[in-house]
Amino acid sequence: MRRIDLHAHSSYSDGTNTPAEVVRLAKGRGVELFALTDHDSVSGLKEAAGEAKRSALRFLRGVEINTREEDNLHVLGYGVDADAPGFEGALAEFRSRRQARIAAMVEKLRALGVDIALSDVRAAHREVIGRPHIADALRRRKVVSNRHEAFERFLAKGKPAYIEPMGPTVREAIELIRSAGGWASLAHPGCAGVEDVERYAGWGLEGIEVYYPTHTQGVVDRLLDWAWRFGLTPTGGSDYHGPKTGREEIGGIVMPQEVYESVVARLGG
Repeated sequence: MRRIDLHAHSSYSDGTNTPAEVVRLAKGRGVELFALTDHDSVSGLKEAAGEAKRSALRFLRGVEINTREEDNLHVLGYGVDADAPGFEGALAEFRSRRQARIAAMVEKLRALGVDIALSDVRAAHREVIGRPHIADALRRRKVVSNRHEAFERFLAKGKPAYIEPMGPTVREAIELIRSAGGWASLAHPGCAGVEDVERYAGWGLEGIEVYYPTHTQGVVDRLLDWAWRFGLTPTGGSDYHGPKTGREEIGGIVMPQEVYESVVARLGG
């Protein structure tokens, strides 16, 4: 069994550690292959890559693109060139849409009588804002005790402050990653069906996140079947966000040697 983590976040999106801190934590847990995958941002990659080099940790440049089709239907991009023409501009547009969504959710909260302002949400982020930052602002205001409670009371789909996501389609996310020289993997694919995955593979999807903290063995077996059926590389990650986020365990993903070798082969070495 080999330990990898190809799904982790820093303070450039909704994590609470700097990119360098995240890399050091992964190294300390015995991770052999690591990717930083901030939401709609590649700004932390340079810092993370530098720390990975100092730590002798194999590092993969990554990003996670949130789509408009479902709140949890995200596409991970690996090996992306942050300087590819149009790539950063597209991510900036996605971040702008995020800000519009978050502003609308703050207004809904205010209409509910919650004392919160958009400046409260922006206070702790470095670049990307999202629903977790609203949750953190609510916690600082002592409206809720943690992110989970904020989502359960206000921010999840069907709750009173919810606004539908405004990101790109799955197809647009895949095409953008490929245009930047990367390859796309479907993140935490529990909300997708086999027909969806087959369609995404036809659009250029090359991987699927088989190994994930909440996946049971039955889910892993089902996703592995889809991977082999559609020629997708199995990937895995902890979805680490940091202390006080509810996703606090980094590097907890282990995979069989033969699956690890398939990931390494996809990386070209």
